[in-house]
Amino acid sequence: MNLTKNDAGEVLHKLAVLADSPDLIEDYGLTQEQADALRDSVPHNGGAWTVVPEFINAVRGEMQDHARILRNIAYDARHGGEVGQALQIDKQAKRFEKIFK
Repeated sequence: MNLTKNDAGEVLHKLAVLADSPDLIEDYGLTQEQADALRDSVPHNGGAWTVVPEFINAVRGEMQDHARILRNIAYDARHGGEVGQALQIDKQAKRFEKIFK
C-alpha cells in the first residue's frame, strides 16, 4: 500500500503505542521483537509499505481503532465550530477505513 507522509505519521504513532503496550502485543499474538519490527517497517516519509501477512491483523485492528478515534475527534471539532479541521480529520478517518478494511 502507499502511504502519504501524513498517513505514515499516524500509522507510526499507532504502531509505536502498540510496541509500547505489552497487553496489546499479547492480544495480537506478537512478540516484542515483532511489534518493534512492525513499527520500524513504516516508511517515515510515506511511500510504499508492505505489511508482512502475520502482522496484518494487528495493523488492521489498530488502524480501524484509530479511524474510530479520528471520527470522534472530527465530531468534537465540528461541534466546536472548527468545520475545516473536522472535514480534514474526517477525510483521514475515511482514508484509513478504506486502506485498512
